[in-house]
Amino acid sequence: MRYILLGLCVLAAACGKSPSAPTSPSSSVAEAGVTAATGGSELSVRGTLEASETEDGALHHLVGTGEATHLGRFTLASDFTVNSTTASAVGTATWTAANGDEIFTTTIGQAVITFPMAAITETSTITGGTGRFADASGSFVMQRSLSLLTLTSSGSITGTISLGH
Repeated sequence: MRYILLGLCVLAAACGKSPSAPTSPSSSVAEAGVTAATGGSELSVRGTLEASETEDGALHHLVGTGEATHLGRFTLASDFTVNSTTASAVGTATWTAANGDEIFTTTIGQAVITFPMAAITETSTITGGTGRFADASGSFVMQRSLSLLTLTSSGSITGTISLGH
């Protein structure tokens, strides 16, 4: 009986961990964050991002990857319109977590330009999502440094996600 109970404990522990995948978070802090996002209501988000932009006049497209709590390794795709007179932008973004769940946001941003760099602060308001983020709300603030010569940037993300369940 003791061996059966020990076997069940080992099986339960093995089933409790998610399998490792190339897109799963690599650090135990991020892994714990992805797991914790399945419950609770307001969760703190912190992370980093590397991205590149393309532009077609005022329309810009940002594609990036990063790692953040409650997202794990994520991808970001954003389309926004830049007002070069005010150095501001508005648009939308989709944040895709390591497991494929998505967060949808509307985004406003402001840049301070010191050629050849731009210091950008963007606020993304969560409007919904898929999977565990289906009823999500909250916001992220992304601060990134953009090279105006290469249109590549890196930055940090902070904010909160309320899961609504």
